[in-house]
Amino acid sequence: MTDLFEPLPESADTRRKENTRAKLVRASLEVFVEKGIDGATVDDLTRAAGFTRGAFYSNFSSKEEVFVAVFDEVTTELLAIASSAVQAALAEAGVGERARVGPEDDSEVMVAVFEAIRPFGRQWYLLYSDAVARALRDEKLRAELAVQRERLRDEIAALLMVRLEASGERPLLAPTDLAQLLVGIFIDLMVREQMDRRDVTDLAAVTILGTLQAFVTPRRPAPGD
Repeated sequence: MTDLFEPLPESADTRRKENTRAKLVRASLEVFVEKGIDGATVDDLTRAAGFTRGAFYSNFSSKEEVFVAVFDEVTTELLAIASSAVQAALAEAGVGERARVGPEDDSEVMVAVFEAIRPFGRQWYLLYSDAVARALRDEKLRAELAVQRERLRDEIAALLMVRLEASGERPLLAPTDLAQLLVGIFIDLMVREQMDRRDVTDLAAVTILGTLQAFVTPRRPAPGD
């Protein structure tokens, strides 16, 4: 169990199978992070969750199916964390104060998202990179990963547009394309931090601000501004 997932509530006997499935998924996170899809075995997954192979096969048909469920749940958790970070940043900045917002403020919101997901960067990147590598060889997994990638992109786009609409700015790219660009920046920053063992806080602010300045048009002042 990691800090990324909240502890599961105790469930009634009628929900025992659902709880078993959820525990298998959550316990599998660290196994996949440390061993990857190819390195992990069904025995590794059942051992981590404290269940038998029978319990495993009553819920999943393969370790790949578990991996898809783990990736789905991790994506959900990270999006919830990102959404909370955006709402907190907007509340602090004052969404309605249009005269004071600009790319710098939008950058602060996206940096807040990066800072919120940063503690889980190693886990998520290892899952993501393993999923991409495997999906390039596995058509079924490729389709599953596409769903998660699109969900991540679309929800980041929605979070970004909340701020842009409040400020009267508009993106020069389609919101989903700008979001995909920002996701790529987030991934690169997490890799740099993990590989180089360096603090990328300042780099994140500069890179995200530069991207938004390049692809976001400031609002046009209203007559009399």
